[in-house]
Amino acid sequence: MSASAEHRPLSELFTDAINQFSKLVRNEVALARAEIAANASAAAVGIAMLGAAACALIAGKVVLLLALAAWLSELGLSGPLSNLAAGVVAVLISACLGYFGIKRLTPENLTPQRTIEQVQRDVAAVKEHV
Repeated sequence: MSASAEHRPLSELFTDAINQFSKLVRNEVALARAEIAANASAAAVGIAMLGAAACALIAGKVVLLLALAAWLSELGLSGPLSNLAAGVVAVLISACLGYFGIKRLTPENLTPQRTIEQVQRDVAAVKEHV
């Protein structure tokens, strides 16, 4: 290293530090955008899966509920009570599907974890060098 590089003025060192910091911030923002885009894509897939599951289950669910109501009627339950029991089963199935669909969309699954970890490492590195 030359003597002039070792004895740079404080203003020049400060300018270099500011430039490096701004480049670091731009890189972290780009990383955050990429990670959020990937998480949004995963959320869209989750929503699409929920929609497809709901559509596919409608026909099967109706047939199964009609069969359940008919079976309960054959066991001796009255028609309205059989239909009510079948309706309760339908609500329970729908609640389970909704629960698992919402669970895929929690903030924890959508948080850009890698970006947060990288920013924490950057902050630690800056503190170490200061």
